[in-house]
Amino acid sequence: MRSLLGLARSLEGRTVVVLLLAVLLVHGGALAIYRLSAAAAADEAFATEVARQLVIAREAVSRRPPEERADEAKALSSKHFEVGWERGPPAEAIGTDAALRDLRDRVLEVEPVLGPGLALALAAPDEPLRQRDLRGAFPLPDGGYLTFRSAHAPGLARLGPWALLATAMAILVGVAAVVVVHRIAGPLRELTRATGRIGRGAVVPVPEVGPDETRGIGRALNAMQARIHGLVAKRTQALAAVSHDLRTPIARLRLRLDRVEDADERRAIAADLDEMQAMVEATLAYVRGGDDPEAQQVANVASLLMAVADTSTDAGRDVAYAGPGRALAEVRPVALRRAFENLVDNGVRYGGRVRIALGFDDDALVVHVDDDGPGIPPGDVARAFEPFVRLEASRNRNTGGTGLGLTIARRAVEAEGGRLGLSNRPGGGLRAEIRLPGTGGRGRGGVPPADP
Repeated sequence: MRSLLGLARSLEGRTVVVLLLAVLLVHGGALAIYRLSAAAAADEAFATEVARQLVIAREAVSRRPPEERADEAKALSSKHFEVGWERGPPAEAIGTDAALRDLRDRVLEVEPVLGPGLALALAAPDEPLRQRDLRGAFPLPDGGYLTFRSAHAPGLARLGPWALLATAMAILVGVAAVVVVHRIAGPLRELTRATGRIGRGAVVPVPEVGPDETRGIGRALNAMQARIHGLVAKRTQALAAVSHDLRTPIARLRLRLDRVEDADERRAIAADLDEMQAMVEATLAYVRGGDDPEAQQVANVASLLMAVADTSTDAGRDVAYAGPGRALAEVRPVALRRAFENLVDNGVRYGGRVRIALGFDDDALVVHVDDDGPGIPPGDVARAFEPFVRLEASRNRNTGGTGLGLTIARRAVEAEGGRLGLSNRPGGGLRAEIRLPGTGGRGRGGVPPADP
């Protein structure tokens, strides 16, 4: 159903509908014109044939003496055209039906000799089998009347073989139109797929095929990508150079730190240097994230989470892991572990206590990193992922952070085809949820993560 709705919204689908409607309208109009013209031709032929037979019967009956005219009329009759003669007006009066006036005029136009007394009518309704028969009468010069009945009344002509052939041709034209539109829309579909991959890392070559319009769009997109990637590369190089060069003065300051005699002052300066070092390292990781050379490989995500929890515990943090011991996924282990560490560091910084849970939802791996902090206002969730944005107003290293942890974590998760989201827990605290496509390698306890 979704595919049909998508086709209906697409340019290809709408073009096909317009073409098919045009074919149907043209075909319907052609059939209507054919039917009307064929009916007119059939009526004209019928009127000519009736006039001819009536003139023959009139001449033949008029040459006979009155006593032989009835027999002569009977001899002129056939299976489909009956002729009779009466000495006076017919016992059953016949008046021309309004629907047959045009036919009467055509008959008199062909044979005026039949005279204005010609009357035409359809058979009486008390004869069900002959209700569509044509009957009539007209006076002879000597006062007698010639009556007749035709077994075929005029009417619309039936659709013949030409109409069936035209219908078959319309169907073939419709099918050909669908095929041609599908082929013409092929470059547009390829262009759509290519543009959907733009902005996810490396330059995506957009095929320059199809009509002039699609080729022009492809050339413009390729040129735009080249310009954008050139600008991004220059910006990245500048940030990386600045961040790298900051390491040298930080190292010199650490060497001079030993000359400070006041212990409290020395600890404060060391803390500031640690914060500066963390900011430099985070900036370098951020600007180099798009060019990460690490290759994907099948890794045990559960082992990565347990290693992060153990390292944090060894550092004196209150971090615990709950979940299976095996959960395979095709990821970049180093980049993904960095993302997990950033989320844990963020939780410890604001909440003190962090609980990591791993589970499965269909074929996806679901990781929850929960803390006991104050959470984030719902309106600030989107801003939390922006680079260099710190929702905490204080610049203290224990609260403010560098403003890049969540940004780096989300980019690493999305590079694996996953999603990272933030939400406030009902009981208080913040939950970071990561969903990663799994490979089917599950351990025991394959259920969604439980709340800590």
